[in-house]
Amino acid sequence: MRYKQQIRQVTSWVDVLTSINISIKSVAVLINNSPINKLFVYLLNHRNIKTYTLIKEINPKILINQIVNSNCNVIVVDKPSYVLLQKIMPYLQHDVVIVLLQEDWVPDWTWKFNQYNFLCQQDLP
Repeated sequence: MRYKQQIRQVTSWVDVLTSINISIKSVAVLINNSPINKLFVYLLNHRNIKTYTLIKEINPKILINQIVNSNCNVIVVDKPSYVLLQKIMPYLQHDVVIVLLQEDWVPDWTWKFNQYNFLCQQDLP
């Protein structure tokens, strides 16, 4: 049952992201759970949305450079990837939607980053 719930949740997030009033340039998928990561990438690519994702064997600086240089405007992140997110955020020079997958509510620490639009579980239908 848990797996079906995760599939529904990923599908719901992709639906939410593609229905909000922004033009998605590309999405960084910073999720440590491999099946969930792969499902996000598959569903986004199926909608012709370019994705950047974690590859454990590659230096994180390469991923950070790809995300920054591509003008990526959506980042989907789980809690284990918050450290990587913190490394990326200072380099982002444009509006970005950041999905905090494992947060029910927007955490207090996000308030100091008012240039970003944070989404969490409460934003799902």
